[in-house]
Amino acid sequence: MKQNTLKTLVLLFMIIFNSNLQAHADEKINNQELAYNLRHENIITKASLEKKYNLTLGKNKYESAGCAGCHDNGVLGAPKPGHKDSWGSRIGKGWGNIVNNAVSGFNQMPPKGGNESISQSDIENIIAYMVS
Repeated sequence: MKQNTLKTLVLLFMIIFNSNLQAHADEKINNQELAYNLRHENIITKASLEKKYNLTLGKNKYESAGCAGCHDNGVLGAPKPGHKDSWGSRIGKGWGNIVNNAVSGFNQMPPKGGNESISQSDIENIIAYMVS
């Protein structure tokens, strides 16, 4: 009888422990929707980007400045807006690196995407929109 009670208690413990792990994992996934790990320290979420940058302005500038011409179609490997796989590795190298690449040019992308009228603030809003 004691062995059955012990088995029952172990089984009950495993069920409770596993359900708590799953609930925690589900909560973590929900809290990190559209999140990326930045240098294994900071998490960038759409909510955190919205607090620091103007995503609406970023989207408008993205469309009007000519960024969409390459990025919407991934021309020459240009990361598409909202495409987590494309942005994850870039974000891992640091936000400043992404901004610097956009300002200075990177691979086939000319400085500021060929539009010298874009300000650094515009670029950061555009990138925030694209990452979100």
